[in-house]
Amino acid sequence: MAFRAIFFDLDETLYPIGNEAVEVLTNRMNLFIEESLSVPKEEVKKLREDLFYKYGTTAKGLVATYDTNLYEFLHYVHNIDLKSYIKPSQALKSMLDRIPLEKYILTNSDRFHATRVLKLLGILNCFDGIIDVLDVFPDCKPSPIAFERALSMTCIRDAADCIFLDDNPSNIATAYELGFYAVHVGKRGNPAKLSTSIDSIEDLPSLNLYQEKG
Repeated sequence: MAFRAIFFDLDETLYPIGNEAVEVLTNRMNLFIEESLSVPKEEVKKLREDLFYKYGTTAKGLVATYDTNLYEFLHYVHNIDLKSYIKPSQALKSMLDRIPLEKYILTNSDRFHATRVLKLLGILNCFDGIIDVLDVFPDCKPSPIAFERALSMTCIRDAADCIFLDDNPSNIATAYELGFYAVHVGKRGNPAKLSTSIDSIEDLPSLNLYQEKG
């Protein structure tokens, strides 16, 4: 079928899983929890993981459980220099430039972080828009409501008109159930449901889901 748009996850989808930037960001989350909630250092990781699996993101879990200020949390976590970890990718930019569809970022991070990452990758101008966690809050991926709000914001009525790419199996499964052509990127876990999978974002053209620009 002819697709209208592609929604891309950001972290560990547009750059490889295991990038050091994610570890740095995770350490900032841990430190925030330790300092703001007075949680013993050895208990922070389990608490963060429990919140992530229950609520979809650590941020949503902190707000729901501890009445954490979302903006304060996001600012603290993302207030670091990522230049050492994320570099421009001309191959990625060229691939995105050849896609004739609308292209959107759909991320559980905030717009500040997303914009900075896209600038570091050299692909900010490749996208028609960014939909961040604040746009869909209090929901977030993998909640179906987050996907539905994303569609509404882009004036797309039918998920079946869209491709969705993400490294997170839960996000892929929800997108598939809603009707997206759901592409799992990387080898993190096994989505309960999906349309197909690729090893990396650069493999997207091999799926032949659209006619590339000349």
